[in-house]
Amino acid sequence: MEVLAIFILVFLALRTFVSLVNLLSGLHLQDKKPVEFSKVSLLIPARNEEAVIGRLLAGLKEINYPDFEVIVCNDHSSDNTEEILNWFAGDDERIHWFLGEKLPADWLGKNFACHQLAQKATGKYLIFLDADVELSKDAVTKAVSFFQEKKLSLLSIFPQQKMKTFSEWSIVPVMNWILQSLLPMILVQKTKYPSLSAANGQFMMFETESYLNYQWHSKVRNQNVEDIRLARMVKAEGLKMAVLLGNKDIYCRMYRSLEEAIMGFSRNIHEYFGGMRSVMLGFWFIVCFGPFIVFMSLGWEFLTLFVLLVIANRLFVASASRQNVLLSVLLHPLQMIGFTAIVFYNIFRRFKRETSWKGRRIKL
Repeated sequence: MEVLAIFILVFLALRTFVSLVNLLSGLHLQDKKPVEFSKVSLLIPARNEEAVIGRLLAGLKEINYPDFEVIVCNDHSSDNTEEILNWFAGDDERIHWFLGEKLPADWLGKNFACHQLAQKATGKYLIFLDADVELSKDAVTKAVSFFQEKKLSLLSIFPQQKMKTFSEWSIVPVMNWILQSLLPMILVQKTKYPSLSAANGQFMMFETESYLNYQWHSKVRNQNVEDIRLARMVKAEGLKMAVLLGNKDIYCRMYRSLEEAIMGFSRNIHEYFGGMRSVMLGFWFIVCFGPFIVFMSLGWEFLTLFVLLVIANRLFVASASRQNVLLSVLLHPLQMIGFTAIVFYNIFRRFKRETSWKGRRIKL
């Protein structure tokens, strides 16, 4: 038991160190101008997005990049998405939309929508955005500058999360906490190992010629977690990529209720652990039962050390993610309950071998 307790403490210390490295790595877009302002295609797959698509398009009209187009694939929405798209397209010639083709049997909806969007784009760069994302006026300029400077084939950004309710705060920060505690994100850019990969489909930027050459979304046509799979494929091809955090440039309010968050995160949380649910369960056991094991085996002094390391870990992650530091620390126990719900609903879904998203059935 003591050996396990010591392992838990060492593992926590390593995770805290990783989160500190991520904080000090400057994983945000810098305020720089591109070498050249090549045309950018902002590509948005949209299925039943009436609640958020208008806010995104209104913001895109205000960005200060000189040469861009916005293309939306209306993926057979059954709400008022089409009416909103018609209004914006009629008001701004840079905004276009089309009705997606019928979904083939061997594709998932978002992946097929992204594939179609790329074929219609005319820019030198492609930026895929989810409909619930918001960009600052300078976000595209900064992204193009970073992409050119680092000579990337893929740039992905985890948006700064907007959380307005207690239920959101109780669960949404868990994802950044896992990512930034386990992966030194600078190594995604600095190494060639596909295992050191991460990406977020809410913001993914490609160079168009390279994208069309590889037809990336076609390669993950039936993958439920396309972003992480794409990142691994890009690195496996020896191409360079980077992953950053949002910083007042890219925002997102992903989920507006506890149920939405658990349903959404449980679809792909196992991919944070190399796609292995056994590793996911091991991590869950260590972080949730770690303090009890440490206390029973090593006593109060080491439990105090455990708590201090947890606090430092949450401070570093919240600071890098531009989240409320105090809330991140105080709500850690509640977020572990939320993490538990996500983990076990993920396992439950696996046994069902099928789930639903945006009104479509998805095989797992």
